[in-house]
This record gives sequence, structure tokens and C-alpha cells, in this order.
Amino acid sequence: MSTQTHTAVATTALGVLGQIQVPTEKPGPGEVLIEIHYASLMAFDAWQVDTGFFVFGYPLVLGYSGAGKIAEVGDGVNDLAVGDRVCAFTYSPSKSSSMQEYAVISRSYVGKIPDNLPFDGAATISDNFVTAFWTVFGNLKLPIPKSFSASTPPPDADTPILVWGAGSSAAQYAVQLLKLAGYTRIIVTASPKHHAYLRTLGAAHTFDYNSADVVKEIREAAGGHVAIAFNPIASETSCAAVAQVLGSGSKLAILLPVKEGSAVTGPKGSKMHMEIPQNIKDICKGVEIFGIETGEYYKNAELRDNLMPKILPRLLASGAIQPNKLRLLNKGTFKDRVEEGLDMLRNNKVSGEKVVVQVR
Repeated sequence: MSTQTHTAVATTALGVLGQIQVPTEKPGPGEVLIEIHYASLMAFDAWQVDTGFFVFGYPLVLGYSGAGKIAEVGDGVNDLAVGDRVCAFTYSPSKSSSMQEYAVISRSYVGKIPDNLPFDGAATISDNFVTAFWTVFGNLKLPIPKSFSASTPPPDADTPILVWGAGSSAAQYAVQLLKLAGYTRIIVTASPKHHAYLRTLGAAHTFDYNSADVVKEIREAAGGHVAIAFNPIASETSCAAVAQVLGSGSKLAILLPVKEGSAVTGPKGSKMHMEIPQNIKDICKGVEIFGIETGEYYKNAELRDNLMPKILPRLLASGAIQPNKLRLLNKGTFKDRVEEGLDMLRNNKVSGEKVVVQVR
């Protein structure tokens, strides 16, 4: 084990956040060591701290997305070099998480970023870009274009596609990917303050999800039922609303877990489900439902070998994909910054932005 250590922010017991020292490991075959400069937080991090959701041992370092520089490469990694600027999907275990000064990560989870993309912006990308790509092309099985932007429209390019809660990070990437793939009837719901921006990303129709007429408005824009829908909010209330615009034969992708209540982070004591609850199935009769688990994309060899290493770098280099707007936390101690971000997320105070923490 390495005798060198570095600083990390982790949940060290149920409901406890700590700034700790962890070993700085050397990368093994097929791995890289990244010097993390910025890392992002999402609601999942708050759930892990507050409820122990998907925590299988303590301490658990937080963070599923980060950006920085390659500090060392392991055997067999020939396409990255020390000093390369990268972003990474920092998906489990703790040695790979982003809320620390150094992370050892499989090369397959890492993508180069262009020189004109700041590290803080790059830190918003990886986890939710992967989620969006895996949802649209892996689960819903829309055809992956040979190139982005698609030079030839896909079959049924004008099929009505709904993205509910499009101010969220994953939804913003989904809208961009759908537009790049050639789809023209992208219908989104979001807070009105985000509508203009979402139209620049590719939305054709924007509606306020709090409007009493939102179901009617979506049906009118779709010319009937929506054929395909993505619900990254995944609260029971949002699932019930989306169900009203679907019909027999529609497809619905829900980003797991499904949460009780009406918000991304439900009230204290509310349950979260990693399988689609029966009450959701009951209101979606005739609808094909996909429960999205982002980490599952890695079982698809084609995406594992190409999504982060090749596809994302090309999209970023061409300017085809825009990173999320961000809420940068760079005051106080490392732990203070993380705690501030977690508080925003657990109280649903973030809308249309990704929470980014300065690590160093």
C-alpha cells in the first residue's frame, strides 16, 4: 500500500461528513492517476451521506464526476500522457471518486478535454453525459448517428420526444444529444427561467411543469400521445404527470431511483426504489418502461471502449456539446465547500446548474 496520502471528503458514518487522509495509490494496468482540480456533486451524494443509500462500507469518498490532469498512467494506457487535461466519470470504488485530490480511475472512464474548456466546466460533464447517452441510445435504443451532428435525419426524426425536468443536468445533455442526432420535435418541461436556454440546446417546445395546463400543452405539441419520454427527476409526482401524456406503445425511461414525493430529494424518511414501483407500472399500462442505472453502461463493450475515450472528446473538441451552467463553491475549507453543496442539493435549491467544488 502507498505510504503517500492526500485529502478527501467522505461520509465516514451515517449522516457524518469528514475531511480525511487516504492513501495515494498508483494506477494499475489500464488505469490512470488523475490530479483532481474540480469535482461536482449531485443529489445521489446527499442521499449517500444522509441515508446510507448505496453505501456498502465507510469511509466512502463522494463525487461521481471530476476534472484535472493526468498525474501518472498505468501499464497498457498508450493514448493518455502525464499532463493531459481530462474529465472523468468517477464511478466507484472510493479510490476512483472525485471529491479528493487524486483519484485512480479506469482509462475507459476518462476523456480528454480541449484547452479552451475550463476545469470547473469540465467537472459538470461526465456523470450526466454518460447517463443521457446511455438513456437515449442504450436503453431507448434510438440509432447512434455515424457522426454528430447527424448529416442524415434518423428514421422518424419528427417523432415527439418528451424530456421532463429539462433543467436538470442529465436532461440538458439528453436534449443536446437528441438534437445532434437529428430529432426535431423535442418537447421539454422546466421552470420558465430555463426555457430560452433550453431552446438554444435544441428544445422545440418548452412548457412549465407547474402549469395546470401542462398535460394539455404537451399533447397539443405532440399531436396526441408522446412516443418517447425521459424522466430524470423520477419523483412519484413527476412520473404520474408524464404517464398522462403517454399511450399504448410509448417508451418511458426513468432515472433510478424512483423517489417518493414530488422532488429530486424527498422529505425525510421517504423511500427510494431501485426498481420501478408497481404503482408507476399501473398508471403506465401499455408503456414500455426502462429503469436507468448509469453504471450499467459499462457492461456494453462498445460504449465502454468508446463513449468517454473517443465520442465525448470529439463532441467537446467540435463544440457540439455544451457543459452545464455551474454553481461554483470555492470558499472555506474543502469540507465546508462540500457541505454547502450537499445542503443545496438536499434542500432542492439547485435548478439549471451543476454544483461544482474547487478541490485544489
